[in-house]
Amino acid sequence: MSGRCETFDHTADVGLSAHADSPEELLEVLAECMCDQVCPRKNVAPDSEREISVEAPDFEALTVDFLDAVLGAIQIDRFAVASVKVTGVTQTSASAELLGTDLDPRRHEILTEIKAVTYHELEALERGGQWTARVILDL
Repeated sequence: MSGRCETFDHTADVGLSAHADSPEELLEVLAECMCDQVCPRKNVAPDSEREISVEAPDFEALTVDFLDAVLGAIQIDRFAVASVKVTGVTQTSASAELLGTDLDPRRHEILTEIKAVTYHELEALERGGQWTARVILDL
C-alpha cells in the first residue's frame, strides 16, 4: 500500500489530505486516518468485523458517505476500528470490512469526538493516475 494520509489544522476542525494509487486505497487511508483521530488503531486488537456499504451520486459524495458510515460504526455501534479493507468501489458505491473490537474506554484511548464529515472544501478525485482527497472533519 503506497497510500498516505496526513492531517492539517482547519480553524476548530481537522482536515485529512490523502493520496493513493486507487480509489479503494484512497478510501482505506482516509478512513484509517479518521479512525486514528478518535481512537488510535495501534491500540485496537481486532477480534470481530463490521461490514459497511454506501451509495452516493458521485465520488465526492461517496467519500463523505463512506467516512460517515465508518464514523457511525465507531459512534453508534461503539466499535473500535483496527483496519479498513475496501472490498468494492465504483464512482457511486463502496463496500468495506472494518476489523476491530467493541470500544471499551478502559482499554482504548479516546482522543476526540468527530461531530461530522463535512462537504466544506471537499475534494476527492483522480488526477494523472493518482487519487487524492481533502476532507474536513467537524470536531
